[in-house]
Amino acid sequence: MSLSTIINDISGLSTIGLVSTLTYDLSGNAGLLSTIIHDISGFVYPNLIVSTIIQDMSGVTSTIISIDDLINSYQVVESKEATDRAAVLSFTSPSIEGLKPQLYRWASAGFPGGFIVNTLTLVPPRVCSDGVSRTLVFYFEYLLGSSTETWLKGLEAITQGMDFTFSHDGNSTITLHVTRI
Repeated sequence: MSLSTIINDISGLSTIGLVSTLTYDLSGNAGLLSTIIHDISGFVYPNLIVSTIIQDMSGVTSTIISIDDLINSYQVVESKEATDRAAVLSFTSPSIEGLKPQLYRWASAGFPGGFIVNTLTLVPPRVCSDGVSRTLVFYFEYLLGSSTETWLKGLEAITQGMDFTFSHDGNSTITLHVTRI
């Protein structure tokens, strides 16, 4: 039988002299089994009053993580990052010839502001190979190896009269936009 204890600060309660112990059975019955109240009115540090919850974990299978699991998981994430990094490189480093078709479409539309030049779909892993959890933009910059500002300035350096910006949906899509200056 496994037991776990959760400690909570209940110093804001008006009844300082009580700590309660709750017992739960997780082997198929999620209901409360018993509540025991203890008088601790003589407790020296009333701000450290705690509540203890004891759970019966019998029948719950514990997960075991092996070295092989870690290596396999790490290799999967590392492989995903390599694939994503190649996609980011292609998206952020277009050749002049690669940019022209999108910019011609922009010109034929009359140079509308915020015109979509390209989009990239990128789904960050829950945890990157370096152990850090990143949001979409931070994952993008992690793979890019620089800031989005540096990337956009690089695009402006190979064009004239154009201002590049980007947007994202927060989940998986990064969009490159262009506006006439």
